[in-house]
Amino acid sequence: MERLIVDGYNVVHAWASLKRLLTEASLEAARDKLIDRLSMLGTVTGADVTVVFDSHRSAAAASTQETIDGVHVMFTRKGHSADHAIERIAYAASQSGDLITVATSDRFQADLVRGMGGAVISSLELERRVIEAEREMDRRVSKYSR
Repeated sequence: MERLIVDGYNVVHAWASLKRLLTEASLEAARDKLIDRLSMLGTVTGADVTVVFDSHRSAAAASTQETIDGVHVMFTRKGHSADHAIERIAYAASQSGDLITVATSDRFQADLVRGMGGAVISSLELERRVIEAEREMDRRVSKYSR
């Protein structure tokens, strides 16, 4: 299985459209938009998509996970970073034989993932792939709506 693991806040701060939402709307709006766009990518590519966010501002004692529009959304528990959660997810996926790709621009994390045999793409490369998936979906919809 192909797994895509996304460093949520790393991407939010790297994509101009999501950074704009941070200032014009809210952090929640930026997260929701990212999840929506990742859902489209997962639908088009068939990849199992997980996005991980830090909960360092939350008092949550445990990490939380839910699935929204096919995207696994995880918030780490207080005091734990998204980086550590991503590393654990990537390690477990690599042990089960899944093809893993982690989307982050964090060099240290990228090196760790590569050491596990995973692939790494930058936040901007992820945006390019999302845009490509959105265009593909538009082509499919227009093809069948004629």
